[in-house]
Amino acid sequence: MAKSKFFRVFVEGFTASDGRKIEASWIEDIVSTFNVGTYTPRINCEHIKGFSPEPPFNAYGSVSAVKAQTDELVIDGETVRRRALYAQIEPNEQLLKINKQGQKIFTSVEISPDFGGTGKVGLIGLAVTDNPASLGTEALSFSALKPMFDARKQHPDNLFSAAIEADIGMEDGPADTAGMAEAAKSGILAAFATMFKTEKPKEQAAPPKAPANDNSFDVAAFSTALGEQVVLAVKPAYDTIAELRADFAKLKAQLESEEQPQDFTRAPATGGGGNATFLTDC
Repeated sequence: MAKSKFFRVFVEGFTASDGRKIEASWIEDIVSTFNVGTYTPRINCEHIKGFSPEPPFNAYGSVSAVKAQTDELVIDGETVRRRALYAQIEPNEQLLKINKQGQKIFTSVEISPDFGGTGKVGLIGLAVTDNPASLGTEALSFSALKPMFDARKQHPDNLFSAAIEADIGMEDGPADTAGMAEAAKSGILAAFATMFKTEKPKEQAAPPKAPANDNSFDVAAFSTALGEQVVLAVKPAYDTIAELRADFAKLKAQLESEEQPQDFTRAPATGGGGNATFLTDC
């Protein structure tokens, strides 16, 4: 996973979540106790550590390294020198995407005052937030009284730092100079070949020769044999249909040749009248 450039996440003199001022010694402790082989601080959203891998409260990456340096800050119009903690992270695609969109551009660290029982301050996690006021100096001064913030801590004694803007820039990867040179060479050669090539008359393509190997696959012979097999398979059905057509034509001609009666005369009724000839002699 690609790593970011180092950016500032923690400054001496800022207010922690219990109202204490961040001391320079805390920063030195964090640097000395940091070891990803022992504990890898993860990145979360708003200090909420979800159990699901689905956003928005999943992990956004890991902190891979930290360092301390002295920065000059302008506070109340005066330039002061303060110790600052810088972090390098391995962000996932989700964090990079929202950062490019201008979302969650501030960071706040979670620290333990007794990291691993060493008595030193250690880095526990890093949160990204959209509103620095929610975890900023003013809010953090009273956050020890707010269950909302306490519920987000890994341990009740842990502290949140004031949120500051994070300039997350990715490190430049090593340039593939050999590949670039080869690509440029190929491109130049191709360009010159196109410029100076002469058009040749198209040669008549010679018919392909039959393979000399008797074991090779003969497509033409296979197609012929397959066609013959298909003809043999459908011939009985074709003959039956032909016979039916002939019988139908014969029957049709026979019916058309027979004379049809033009008039129909019904014999007169023999009962119910006064004709004595048809009366029964009782």
